[in-house]
Amino acid sequence: MIRILSIGLILAGLALGGLRLFHDRQADDAYDHTQQALREGLRQSAAPPRKAPEDKADPRAGEAVAVLRVPRFGQEFAPVIVEGVSQKALEKGPGHFPETALPGETGNFAVAGHRTGWGEPFNRLPELRKGDTIDVEWKRTTYTYRVTHSKVVEPSDVGVLLPVPGKPGARPDKARITLITCTDRGWDGTYVHRFVVWGERERP
Repeated sequence: MIRILSIGLILAGLALGGLRLFHDRQADDAYDHTQQALREGLRQSAAPPRKAPEDKADPRAGEAVAVLRVPRFGQEFAPVIVEGVSQKALEKGPGHFPETALPGETGNFAVAGHRTGWGEPFNRLPELRKGDTIDVEWKRTTYTYRVTHSKVVEPSDVGVLLPVPGKPGARPDKARITLITCTDRGWDGTYVHRFVVWGERERP
């Protein structure tokens, strides 16, 4: 599992690392259009079922997963999270690391997002403070997490994605959330480190 998470974090690092350093209107327009389509798809799937719902498989790469809301960022902040952390997935919106928990589950629901370009959904992530709330709307349920701490880490630090972040082998005992984006740029214009925010789910 660690190996898979390592690959995932490396992919996110490549996508978030500014290897394609541009922020033009065309990219933003494409992002906005995709987000609207994803949001409409989620809205339709959230309609009350006509019959007893069947268990659905885990979301596939690029599919809409949930809506992310952060009160500190205002009511307009509501990006749709998609499945996967490839460059293609992150151009649509923040991406869920496939090997991590789903919203509300015990474990670590980990999400990566661009800080610049493609709608820059995580541009304000460093503004989050301990005690801030993060809401995740998934399958007609809203899960609220409260920020516990944040930290700048190396791109290779896969421990941030573990079920209990930073504790290999530990058995998950809470529902956690991890939000990851890029931070300071190096001499070549690529981002050197990752900024990570952690939170724990509040009791329903």
